[in-house]
Amino acid sequence: MKLKPTKREAIVGGLSLVITIILCVLIIQHRDYLGEIRHWGYLGCFIINTLASGTLVVYGLGIIITFTLGGVLNPAIVGAVAGIGEAIGAVGAYFTGYGGRGLFRDNNSALYTRFGNILQRHGSKTVFLMASVLNPIYYPFAVFMGMLRFGLTRFFLLTWAGRTIKNMFLAYLGYFGLRTVLQWLGLSF
Repeated sequence: MKLKPTKREAIVGGLSLVITIILCVLIIQHRDYLGEIRHWGYLGCFIINTLASGTLVVYGLGIIITFTLGGVLNPAIVGAVAGIGEAIGAVGAYFTGYGGRGLFRDNNSALYTRFGNILQRHGSKTVFLMASVLNPIYYPFAVFMGMLRFGLTRFFLLTWAGRTIKNMFLAYLGYFGLRTVLQWLGLSF
């Protein structure tokens, strides 16, 4: 038996999906401008990380920009700006899952139920952990958390905290440089 989405869920999911598709098309058509955005400093870092987290098109670019800008700007601010940008982008993926819940799963699916039960019990830890590591599957994970109706505020705050930690690490890695970090760890090359 399929669970039909409510009218509100269908509208939210449809709008999220349309916005994501439009952003992907715009990013592909205007990819030359992404290089210019990084020259905007903190604002460019915010925009690129929001797009990188909200779409699958520019995932790696957010990491590169955060690392690079951390080396030339204040790394604490770069990490914080990138973290909030990625958290905002992840909310778009969350809404896609939230609105498309009835379209993407069967109500009696054993796999869905099993993962749903695990994430209801350990969801906060899972969201934080998934957000705090370099993770190319965070976008589909955010969609799934929306499908599960994981609390939006809790999802946003945990994603923000995890992504900020991850981006602080990247920004400081850029600030100190890879050579300094390796020497600090007692490794030389």
